[in-house]
Amino acid sequence: MSERQNAFTIKTNRLSDEVYNKLATYAKSRKLGDYISSLILRDLDDSSNGRKAMEDKKAYEMFEHIKNELADLKALAQTTGFVDSDSFKEEEPSKVPQLKEGKVADLENISGSLDDDDLEEYNDF
Repeated sequence: MSERQNAFTIKTNRLSDEVYNKLATYAKSRKLGDYISSLILRDLDDSSNGRKAMEDKKAYEMFEHIKNELADLKALAQTTGFVDSDSFKEEEPSKVPQLKEGKVADLENISGSLDDDDLEEYNDF
């Protein structure tokens, strides 16, 4: 990467008065660099969000294509007699044995004590 320039030049004769006045306001308040940086970061974020939306759309289209192909294959298998129609019923999820909760502690038989030394550690609350 090349060395960074200390400053960039903007040709202001090509800017509308409204844009020029806005930039001049930020320049006078010494916030022009931060303003430009925030605009560029927003553009970068928007482009990455657009790219993600495009990827999501492609994934959805691929899913729909696979779903349609599977439906066609099921129909073909049923019409050719390769499998019977009961083969494609939704399977019930396997029943997982339920775990029973147990006692973590018996709160009736608590023993022990706290000294003032033990409490000094938490004194600053």
